[in-house]
Amino acid sequence: MALIQVEHLSKTYKKGDNKIYALRNINFDIQEGEYVSIVGKSGSGKSTLLNLLGGMDTSAEGGVYYNGKNLLTMSEKELSYHRKFTVGMIFQSFNLIPSRTAIDNVKLPLIFSNYPIMLRETRACELLYNMGLYNRALHYPSELSGGEAQRVAIARALANKPKVILADEPTGNLDTATSAEIIGLLKMFNEKHKITIIMVTHDKETAHKVSHKTILLSDGEIIKITSNRNQ
Repeated sequence: MALIQVEHLSKTYKKGDNKIYALRNINFDIQEGEYVSIVGKSGSGKSTLLNLLGGMDTSAEGGVYYNGKNLLTMSEKELSYHRKFTVGMIFQSFNLIPSRTAIDNVKLPLIFSNYPIMLRETRACELLYNMGLYNRALHYPSELSGGEAQRVAIARALANKPKVILADEPTGNLDTATSAEIIGLLKMFNEKHKITIIMVTHDKETAHKVSHKTILLSDGEIIKITSNRNQ
């Protein structure tokens, strides 16, 4: 069985008397340990799909299955568990809390998941060390470069050891060199730690280079799924 199965997934919005499709009859599956890129222009439905995969949104038709369980029919308690432990989220704008230091931002998911108090500092320090940011642990987001801020965000996403990382345009606010560095980090965690990566991007070239599978979206529909199994 695939780790993730998306079956006949549709998402609509009301606009006056009209029904607008954000996603229409989406079908695909993702195996554990795959690196998958969802590619498309702005407005194609990429972020909507990622929100449904992450359990942030469940108001849709069809099925989004993790290990056979449909997120769209889960209780709020089950969804909360999914968001805390199954998936880690990385955003284009980093979404760090400005008033918290780097290490405190990384510790936040550990607090919400009731991770043992005595071990939170150790876990956060370990993650920042692995990101090459141990010496930036007490710096605030405003004191970090874009690349450093995104590495803190990746450390935060990894805090509770999720099986899946959902990355929404993770290099959208970064220069070319820093973007390559962040993509390299994600690829390393995929290859070395077998974490499943699902990345939303408009960059077809990068998607093809790093992904096992590329899903091309346009106007809420899948146009093409490309397998890059040589990756």
